[in-house]
Amino acid sequence: MKYVDDYGAKLEIWAREGRVHAIPTLANLPHFGHKKFRSHEEMNSWKKELLGRLAETGGAKWTK
Repeated sequence: MKYVDDYGAKLEIWAREGRVHAIPTLANLPHFGHKKFRSHEEMNSWKKELLGRLAETGGAKWTK
């Protein structure tokens, strides 16, 4: 079995490597809090509005 197919081996390799990688964050993402929806249609319309606002601002940018 190859290392790429064995998840345990991957974890072992990553643990042996010991490098810490910076986690990227999203900049200019519109704020949204906890939401409850009564239906999938309501959630999908909210997502469409959110994606529209995100597109108006030029999209989200990954930062380090």
